Amino acid sequence: MTRTRNTSGSGEKLPPLNALRYFEAVAQHGSLTAAAASLHVTHWAVGKQIRLLEDWFGVPLFERRARGVVLTDEGAALLGDVSSTFERLATAASRLRRHDVPVRVSGIVRVNVQPSFALGWLLPRLEDFRSRYPEIDLRLSTTSRKLRYIGHAFDIGVRAGPETGDGVISRALMADVRLPACSPALLHRHPIREAADLRHHTLLHSSTTRSAWASWLREAGAADLQPHREIELDHTYLQLASAVEGLGVALASLPLIARDIAAGRLVCPIAAPGWRAPDYTLVMNADRARDEAVVAFGQWMIDRAGREA
Repeated sequence: MTRTRNTSGSGEKLPPLNALRYFEAVAQHGSLTAAAASLHVTHWAVGKQIRLLEDWFGVPLFERRARGVVLTDEGAALLGDVSSTFERLATAASRLRRHDVPVRVSGIVRVNVQPSFALGWLLPRLEDFRSRYPEIDLRLSTTSRKLRYIGHAFDIGVRAGPETGDGVISRALMADVRLPACSPALLHRHPIREAADLRHHTLLHSSTTRSAWASWLREAGAADLQPHREIELDHTYLQLASAVEGLGVALASLPLIARDIAAGRLVCPIAAPGWRAPDYTLVMNADRARDEAVVAFGQWMIDRAGREA
């Protein structure tokens, strides 16, 4: 294997330091895939950094094999120096750093979520994030498109279910359990004690969750139920708003209506079965997955969702 060293930066005495971190992880795991998982980045991102480092040195650092990689002689020699250097840096940083002083995180995070999630979950909780991280600015946008098709126009987002592919990393956020929900006034006029009672009611649908009611009714043993009426709305947030206004019964995502339940605007008259939709999932732009501000926002969402679960 012959490599031509990139001499455009020939005056630089140090190799790319981020690539050295990736190199150490691959050497420790013996696999680009395992290293990517430990670094919370994609396999593609790890391979790119290793190629960058090999081009800088002008020698191969790994031998590619069917079940992973092994260090070349040059790679083994480099690993000893890299590991000892990182250890010395960690010791020096620990000795110097004051652990009683909170770390200030600043930056801009571009957040992309679906409109219903923004209105029902994220916006009502954002003041908590702002109070914890006053120096992080958020840029919030909404769309239902797959985030892998948005490219670099986002840093972190939330979708129903994981996304796969180069450039994105998925991590479970919280379960999406759905139950029939309606206004207390509607329930007072026509009580709902079991699934069969829904025949007296209007079922509310959204265009993106049209099959949800059929799935829930099947699990509830009422697959052939014919409701009094049905209304379909463009968006889930219109469906939920219609339920609050007493226009019918929505099969609602519990995380999105928690505030409405707490405020008495909605009630869930039937406690089971809880229909399980795909989990809400954090999707990160792999190139931004280690940015401090992005990490802080993602961890805040995970912590907040965990506390409310």
